[in-house]
Amino acid sequence: MLNTLPTPILLDIAILFTALAWGLGAFLVDKKVYAFASLAIGCFVCLFGYSVESLGAPPWAVIAAPIPLDFMLLWYVLRKWRKMLVAYVAIWAIYIVFHVLLSKFLHFDSLIPAWRLHS
Repeated sequence: MLNTLPTPILLDIAILFTALAWGLGAFLVDKKVYAFASLAIGCFVCLFGYSVESLGAPPWAVIAAPIPLDFMLLWYVLRKWRKMLVAYVAIWAIYIVFHVLLSKFLHFDSLIPAWRLHS
């Protein structure tokens, strides 16, 4: 359903859900709303992942490549290792739930490109 949309729109959807996952994860840990930071991180992470994928990297590299960027940006926002680690686990859990729900109901597999749940 959504996978038939043009690539720029698919990328925008991925950015929005990535930003939402980051915002919710940071809020769970720090009890502060990081709206701009979450949107900026969503943009950076998705564009970097899209760039790696467009270079023809293997699926594992598309997921692994943004991880150092994730931690650098998370450090910039939270500045405490314990908060960062708890937030990162929460962010991934939320992100996976988004991926599963969007894939199941809207046939959108672009949040985690290497883990396609819909044919």
